[in-house]
Amino acid sequence: MADEADDAPPPPPKKSGGGTLVNGVGIFALTLVAVVVGGFINAKLHPLPDLKMDKDGRITAVVPEASAAKGGGEGHGAGKPSVYYAIDPPLVVNFEDGSAVRFLQITMEIMAHDEKAIESVQRNIPLIRNNLLLLMSNRNYQSMMSREGKEKLRQEALTEVRAVQKKEGGPDVDDVLFTSFVVQ
Repeated sequence: MADEADDAPPPPPKKSGGGTLVNGVGIFALTLVAVVVGGFINAKLHPLPDLKMDKDGRITAVVPEASAAKGGGEGHGAGKPSVYYAIDPPLVVNFEDGSAVRFLQITMEIMAHDEKAIESVQRNIPLIRNNLLLLMSNRNYQSMMSREGKEKLRQEALTEVRAVQKKEGGPDVDDVLFTSFVVQ
């Protein structure tokens, strides 16, 4: 009988049950530290631009001093922040494509570096909208579907806005941007 007790293997040591929990908490802590450090490094390498809202509700990007000193600005207002004015509501025109009637809806914003140019656009917006609607209604469907056609339309819209500004004695705008372009 004593021999049988000696031959039996010893019982396994009891586990404390917290090993998996400790490992999980350790992995969570390391992951959390990695995310926080990565976010800090990303914020230092790619800072967000400062935005400023005017009393009229226009949002302007404030150029950081470091990039302005390097000559990062281009065009008419080098060093000045860009100012945008949204033409609202969107412009909607219809045109024929064979036997089908199609609609074009464009949301546009006008960009300038001169606040006076944007104020002049606001004063002249009925005339600008009229001229842009007439310009856009003379299109065919195929030209609207290519990138080149859209870019050509954007350049013609810019020329149209500049013509109105010149006629009305306002400062020149820098660009016209399409922020939404829908053809149905």
